[in-house]
Amino acid sequence: MNKQRWGVGLSLHRLSLVTTACMPLCLMAAPAYAQDQANAPAEQPSQNDAGEIVVTATRQSQLLSRVPISVVAKTQLELDKQGVRSIGDVARLTPGITFGQSTTYYGTGQSSISIRGVDSGSGIPTTGVYIDDTPVQTRQGVSPSLSNPYPQVFDLDRVEVLRGPQGTLFGSGSVGGAIRFISPKPEYQDVSIYSRAEIAATQNGAPSFELGLAGGAPLVEDKLGFRASVWTRRDGGYIDRLDRYTKKLVDRDINGQDVFSARFALGWKASETLTITPSIFYQNQFIEDGSRFELATSDPKKARYNLSLNKSPESRRDRFYLPALKMELDLGTMSLVSDSSYFTRRTRTRSDDASLSLAIFAGVTGGFLPGFEDYTPTTRSATSQKAFTQELRLQNNNSNDRFNWIVGLFYQKAKVRDQYAGEDARLLDVINVGLPEGEEPFGSLTEIFGTELYQGRYSVLQRNIHNDDQKAVYAQADYEIVDGLKVTLGGRYTIAKYRFDAFTAGPLFTTDGQSDSLKATSKDFTPKLGLSYQADQNNFFYANAAKGVRGPGVSPAVGATCAADGEAIGFNPLVSSAVNPDSIWSYELGSKNRLFGGLLQVDASVYRINWKNVQTILALPGCQQQVMLNLGNARIEGFDLALTARPVTGLTLGASVSYTKARYTTAIPGPEGTVIRRAGEPLAVAPWSVQLNGEYAQPVGDGELYGRADYTYTSHNDTPLNLDSPLVDPAIPRAPASSQLNLRVGGRFSVGADNDADFSLFVNNVTNSHPIQGLFHDTLDSTWFRAGTFRPRTAGLTLTLRR
Repeated sequence: MNKQRWGVGLSLHRLSLVTTACMPLCLMAAPAYAQDQANAPAEQPSQNDAGEIVVTATRQSQLLSRVPISVVAKTQLELDKQGVRSIGDVARLTPGITFGQSTTYYGTGQSSISIRGVDSGSGIPTTGVYIDDTPVQTRQGVSPSLSNPYPQVFDLDRVEVLRGPQGTLFGSGSVGGAIRFISPKPEYQDVSIYSRAEIAATQNGAPSFELGLAGGAPLVEDKLGFRASVWTRRDGGYIDRLDRYTKKLVDRDINGQDVFSARFALGWKASETLTITPSIFYQNQFIEDGSRFELATSDPKKARYNLSLNKSPESRRDRFYLPALKMELDLGTMSLVSDSSYFTRRTRTRSDDASLSLAIFAGVTGGFLPGFEDYTPTTRSATSQKAFTQELRLQNNNSNDRFNWIVGLFYQKAKVRDQYAGEDARLLDVINVGLPEGEEPFGSLTEIFGTELYQGRYSVLQRNIHNDDQKAVYAQADYEIVDGLKVTLGGRYTIAKYRFDAFTAGPLFTTDGQSDSLKATSKDFTPKLGLSYQADQNNFFYANAAKGVRGPGVSPAVGATCAADGEAIGFNPLVSSAVNPDSIWSYELGSKNRLFGGLLQVDASVYRINWKNVQTILALPGCQQQVMLNLGNARIEGFDLALTARPVTGLTLGASVSYTKARYTTAIPGPEGTVIRRAGEPLAVAPWSVQLNGEYAQPVGDGELYGRADYTYTSHNDTPLNLDSPLVDPAIPRAPASSQLNLRVGGRFSVGADNDADFSLFVNNVTNSHPIQGLFHDTLDSTWFRAGTFRPRTAGLTLTLRR
């Protein structure tokens, strides 16, 4: 197919860019690489000498086993072992985290992420997303372009997942937790090189491949150094497009995607006490079409996925730049750290709305009508996100001091421009086709909606501008009362100003132009209290109580097609409405234990979360638009348990289990004595999630051969649907249970002095698991069902080189 050749050609072009961009890096590194390696290997920031992970979850370097919160950390080596390539992989392999993309309309649009069930997909995110020290999460809402950015996983020092509210140190976007992508630091003494290449084949799909190179070297030893990386990846598609009428093949493997990223960081030790590190990170992702398939024309058991409802590709482009400047001043017993950044992002999303328009306006629930062969109503969404962030913190230098403290100032000014515009030139034809036989057709849209297509093109157009201005001051201190027993006190005071400006137009909004403007200011204090006890070198216990608060938001107008939903639930679909702040109190007990001389490691925590005035985004079952509401209170209880065992030499076994019981605790009354949502209704999170892994390595010569397995499982919530609720679509069940098994075998060997190579063969989704995820149809009575699922069985080869 021409499209396939274009996609492969684009990827090969990007591979050539990688090679070209890497040449200066290799040339700069070569002289230093050739020097006699008399010094010790470069320091690994993510591990201590004993191989234990060092994290900065408290904004200071600490051993993972000494951090008094629930943290999951994976180093670059562990990420490679498990084949992690994206945020979806991170979430899949970390129990207690849920990540998915909405298949409503788009399949390439909004993503949602939750930690311990804290997620609503609306307004300010509940999970903070950090690239180094910069928060990059954005307000979420009704537009498919408006969702969080996530860096793809290549040259990372580590990923940290912080479970539970992080309001004191990480702000209002982290009420459920935070995910931090930590990049390697510039090299001041030695040369480091990291490279990864991969090629893979998916059953009944197109090939996938990637190539990346990263490295660092001193330019002036102990004075000036750098770290650079460049990487590209092509994920081949596996869904085929069929003709709407004949169901014959039109195009193969339509849902491929390409991503390209590059980073450069320069480290300058300007003096004995001052270090300056400017950096820039760039990423460009293009998704050719959505990853949802049509149930009626597909055979998931045979990994055959088809789609006949969309004639036009539902594509998405997501591009961002992140320049940052970090300055660290050593003041002896303390340090002053400044982090400055300016995040710039643009997204573009497109949808084919033919089945949606025919279902809503013509009542067509299955089978396309004659005369609509070339009918392609389209919605184009565009988002621009800009954020300047400045943080200044002062902290003592030794986190093991009896009195350990940190104080900071935070400022962020963010602006999001979001527009979605629906073009439907034949809207009047569709409406007239759906009229009862014998009824006189309408002569114009004005007779129905009171206005014509906006600017002669748009059935719906909405521009939303979100302006956020946030100032905060925070402090946290640990004090060792007696040997081993510490108390932690912290707090953050935030003043957040929010302004929302909107313009709506088009017949579906029954207006040729209407503006809305809302303002809100919130002033919140988020305290934290904790106790921790280091009983001995191998046993650590902690308890925390922490609060998180999200600021106010706005639910934009959703249009006249949602009139019936608005009447049933009790809101006006033609105007924007305010969404009030919500807050969380979390209570947690945990322990980190090393038993039998370190052969068994146990990390465990239990928690209870009280969530007040929950901000929630809902897909209205009648019109299939999304609206944000405050839906009462919720309670979440559960535990996390992680075990790592090394029973014999060469064998490592791991198991992680998370249980979450998340439900609303208050009923929400509707108009005329109805109940919109009953008390006890569960949140959209799997009760159980399990991750099992095992690796056995056998020494061979100066290297080793190994085999590895990773298995994940999430359970089904069997609470019956409340069919009396106007929010419930009886045709959409709760998410099913799912499981996935990945296998990898290979060898790790030394290649010259201080160089290691890892060559492996992997098979992902060995059993071809295909759970129906994100099931969707256009209207309550539509039989056109679409859904997402796991990528079919994929086998490939990976080569990784390290120095």
